[in-house]
Amino acid sequence: MNDSISDDINLNTDPDPQSDGQVEHKESQPRPYKPIVLLFGILMTGTAGWKDLRRSRLKPEQTAAGCFYPLIALASVCRFADWFYLPEFDLSSTLVSAVSVFASFFFSFFAVQVVCRWLFPLVAKSKTETPFFKLMVQYALSSLALFWIPGELMPILEPLTVFLPIWTAFIITKGIRFLRLPEKCLNRCMTTIVLTVIVMPYLFLWLCEEILN
Repeated sequence: MNDSISDDINLNTDPDPQSDGQVEHKESQPRPYKPIVLLFGILMTGTAGWKDLRRSRLKPEQTAAGCFYPLIALASVCRFADWFYLPEFDLSSTLVSAVSVFASFFFSFFAVQVVCRWLFPLVAKSKTETPFFKLMVQYALSSLALFWIPGELMPILEPLTVFLPIWTAFIITKGIRFLRLPEKCLNRCMTTIVLTVIVMPYLFLWLCEEILN
């Protein structure tokens, strides 16, 4: 009788293999992250924000749809805020300017990848084709688009927004280590990313306005 009781106890206390598998499966699943929330995490916490982006396992297509494209679209729409400030508001020229803003950020995403691939040392060129590099470029450009918006909505703040790209450069320096670049070319690659990310949107904006006007 004692043996039967102990057998019953063992049957009741033995872990369920199926439930353990479910627990392990749940723990292995990535936490749900919203791309736009990750941007603010990167801006506020730097390295910790980039770690969250790595853990999220988001693809560049997901972050583009959830963060990059909406922000550059909002930045372009904010060009119409001139209607409140300019007595001689010209709808056609403002529309051209809005399209130029969107196009400048959109094409910068691809141009930064091409230029970095060209300027990176041979041992680091393959890093420009990784998903995380695309994510880094997207989030860096998204921060620039975010900083663009206050100056459009309130022109009085525009002189202050000139310095905000420094923040973009800062977050790039915090995320560069996650690219796992060779140590000997780390500074060169980081400088290349910072300069191309900050310069490209303004260069494309100038080109677009010259072509469309």
